[in-house]
Amino acid sequence: MSAVSGGNALLLVNPTSGRGRGLRLLTRTAQALRDAGFSLDVSVTASMADATEQARAAVPDSLVAVLGGDGFLGAVAAGARESGAIVLPLAGGRGNDTVRRLGLALDPVKAVQNLDRLVVRELDLGLANSHPYLGVANAGFDGVATEYGNNTRLNLGPFIYLYGGIRAFLDWRNVTFTVSVDGKESSFPGWLVAVGNVGQYGGGLRIAPLAKADDGQLDVVSLGRATILGVAATFLRSYRGSHLGQRNVSFTRGSVVRINASKPLNLYADGEMVATLPTLLEVLPRAVKFLVPADSQALA
Repeated sequence: MSAVSGGNALLLVNPTSGRGRGLRLLTRTAQALRDAGFSLDVSVTASMADATEQARAAVPDSLVAVLGGDGFLGAVAAGARESGAIVLPLAGGRGNDTVRRLGLALDPVKAVQNLDRLVVRELDLGLANSHPYLGVANAGFDGVATEYGNNTRLNLGPFIYLYGGIRAFLDWRNVTFTVSVDGKESSFPGWLVAVGNVGQYGGGLRIAPLAKADDGQLDVVSLGRATILGVAATFLRSYRGSHLGQRNVSFTRGSVVRINASKPLNLYADGEMVATLPTLLEVLPRAVKFLVPADSQALA
């Protein structure tokens, strides 16, 4: 389907994403959408659930522009799946990993101005204990790092997760994970399990670099036994997506993933804590319409 141009549009804004980044960009972004020919309604949402409900009530094939972070984008996608609206992701958070991985401009105004270069594609929607997500669901060391990153008052932008990772190094003790992918189970001592759809998180970590957002599969990447220096090297390599060849990194694909651990751990999806282990992850193939670059590396 070709790019969307003109007509009715809804701009949903998360006022808390990126420490207020969405609100700061609201006026310019709204004007860019109006300049592009849209009759625009703007809503500063009250919660994730509010965002989902508004997207659910949108007119089929109308544009829903989403100015917020990755978790907010997943919440809107869940509603758009039911309404049939077309989602335009705009970078209004801290990491903006889904926007980055899809290949959209990080400046929301430029993203709107480039609408004629975008096409409508149907993307998969991940479910983590029924919670919708687009990028990565993760449990383990990186989840602890996310907790530290989310709780800090430092304004570090995409480096917030690097800060969290350093803090988490000091606290982590090896855990035994049990992971089942489409019924095939394995257990191992290690550091993390990440289940990618778009496959990027943490402000640029390409933890599942081969993931495609429209292939009906989840990419499962696990980091097994390693020294602290080995873990650090893995994360550094993941910025380039070159870590899959390591001996202590395993990779597989499937549509149903179950994760458990020998110690209590939280599961995160797109930076939001959504469950405690054990947990079930599934994928809804090509469930949501998105505006993306035709040559996006996140597409099959």
